[in-house]
Amino acid sequence: MRPKPRNFRNAVKLIWCKKIHAGQYALHDRHKRGKLRGAQSSKRRKVAIRTVFFRDLLALATLTVLLSGCAGGRATTPLARNGVIDLSRIDIIHSGPIRINGQWAFYWKRLVPPDDFAGPHPPVASAWLSLPGAWNGAMVAGKELGGKGYATFRLRVLTGPVHGDLAVRVRGFHSACRLWANGKLIAKNGVVGKSASEEIPAQSISIARLPVHGRSIDLVLQVSNFHYHEGGVVSSLELGSFEKLEAEQILTWGLALFCIGSILTIGLYHLLFFCLHRKMTAALYFASYCFLLTGFQLTDVSTDWVGKVLFKHIPDPIFLNLICLVISVPIGYRFLRALYPAHLSRRIQQASWTVAAVFAFSGIILSTMTFSSIIPVYYVFCSLLILYCMVGLLAATLKKRQGAMFSLLGFIAFGFAGLNDMLYDMQLIRSVFLLEWGMFVFILFQAFVLSLRFSRAFTAVEQLSGKLADNNLLLEKEMAERLRLEREIVNITEEERRRLGHDLHDGLCQLLTGTRLHFSALRYKLVGEDQPPDWREVSELLERSVILAYDLCRGLWPVDRDPRGVSPSLKELTRRISKSSGIAIEFRRRRGCMECSNTGVTQFFRIAQEAITNAVKHAKPKKIVVGFDCAARNTITLTVRDDGIGRKNGPRTKGGLGTAIMSYRARTIGGTLTVSDGEGGGTVVTCTAPCEVYSKEDSKL
Repeated sequence: MRPKPRNFRNAVKLIWCKKIHAGQYALHDRHKRGKLRGAQSSKRRKVAIRTVFFRDLLALATLTVLLSGCAGGRATTPLARNGVIDLSRIDIIHSGPIRINGQWAFYWKRLVPPDDFAGPHPPVASAWLSLPGAWNGAMVAGKELGGKGYATFRLRVLTGPVHGDLAVRVRGFHSACRLWANGKLIAKNGVVGKSASEEIPAQSISIARLPVHGRSIDLVLQVSNFHYHEGGVVSSLELGSFEKLEAEQILTWGLALFCIGSILTIGLYHLLFFCLHRKMTAALYFASYCFLLTGFQLTDVSTDWVGKVLFKHIPDPIFLNLICLVISVPIGYRFLRALYPAHLSRRIQQASWTVAAVFAFSGIILSTMTFSSIIPVYYVFCSLLILYCMVGLLAATLKKRQGAMFSLLGFIAFGFAGLNDMLYDMQLIRSVFLLEWGMFVFILFQAFVLSLRFSRAFTAVEQLSGKLADNNLLLEKEMAERLRLEREIVNITEEERRRLGHDLHDGLCQLLTGTRLHFSALRYKLVGEDQPPDWREVSELLERSVILAYDLCRGLWPVDRDPRGVSPSLKELTRRISKSSGIAIEFRRRRGCMECSNTGVTQFFRIAQEAITNAVKHAKPKKIVVGFDCAARNTITLTVRDDGIGRKNGPRTKGGLGTAIMSYRARTIGGTLTVSDGEGGGTVVTCTAPCEVYSKEDSKL
């Protein structure tokens, strides 16, 4: 028999072995088979994610290595040796810009003019320094150089016959420089000096035409640096035709502005989105990060100081560049943590803010030279933070967080570009600046992630809104049905009142009236005879019973009321209550219809009955005015006004059942009830409701 697998791993191995060797294997137990398949698919997904991650990691690393290998120029371009570069075999005009890299003659702490090299005893070079590169760490007279100082570089370019005009592009200077070609000053950035007070730094790119005489060009470059931690030439000087150099420079600035403009536009979009949806804090952090990256790119050497193209006078661009870099790190981390808080630590966030605050404060109080010299320490912190974020985003991807895969891919591109630029800026590798493209890819991916989240959030809101609208519609239908049932109940109640009132009027009242008349006739027959003393009292009781019975049936339903109107009943109601209470009650009416067919007039009668009764009981009035007005178009208004003591001085009652019943009756006919204080004292009860039927015919008074 086949051995039964002991655990899950053995089961999976057994399944795969049988599939490979025999091609047929199945578990008879469906539950176990489904469980194993689910585990296998989950494991496959994890393996696929890891494969994609490491594949992209390897691809980006390979791209970085390839670009680093291109930093020294084209493969066919020779390098300078001992201050001479031979380009005589190259058609410089048609070959495109050529980077003149290699060993330049280096004269430390000397600003040698070009004329001194033309004499019989030219100065002796202090060392041979490879450019591009900072002079930091170079050994001169047994001493290691720092970033502060000044020097002269010299290079002899063997061009051979040149058919056309040549030009040179000077770039990558953080402080000040001057360039001569065959003894003629052709380019100048800032003011070169021998001290910080004499030097005026300037960061810009210049393309200068070269005077070509014969078959060689003698380049003399003077450089001073007292404001940045790296001295020398950090970017290559390029030689070629003026048109091609200018076209390449315009292309470089155009691509940089494209990236910067895209990042700025995305930032403005998410800032506007945050203004409309304040709970989306991730959009605010993302917009802030985009703005800081925009400032960083405008003032960075990797974009050839493109900010100088837009803004001629940028105050201390190096300082602005470093400050934007320092502040952008915690903002970027805070944005990622807003997306995936479970995978990125809050303590790391606090640490990033603390480190950024320390470096930003240092940048404010320290000189640019000192501040830029401590930036490599910040680079180390940024490198560790980048690795930590990669691990956190990978964990979020494995947990299938929304958009985590795109965030990880974008951050991988950005992280490798950042690591490359930091190592290149510290002169630890030979490469090119890649951060602007890494930023562009990262911002693009993160914008996609936020758009994905927003679209899903909007879809959820739309679905909830649709459900809410459906629920509201159902609720409105239920409320309308409930109101209809309430009206039906009230109508049934009033109909029952009417029936009882008619039964009392036609039954008990008639019987009592007949009994009273029969008793009166009997007394009349016995006028001459001796009548018992109680007969008179019995007659009075019968008289009072008849009156009470009629009052009772009128209270249940005013039998003398016009069934299609309310005014006659209100008039009779006010007359009867005025007679019984001794209080003057005045009835005023304005009718818009000859006959009222509104089904809600009964409720007006009940509301008036309750309001008048309350006024008689509690207000202690001398006069009550009842008004009924339906002359206004589509509106019926009932008012009961008394001149009593008012609500404030009246007795405090608990419950307020009468007012609640009046409000309820008003709602059943679609109206509103208000109880307010009168202008001259007393209380005013007003009920207003729409009238379904309207006629301009005047009512008969």
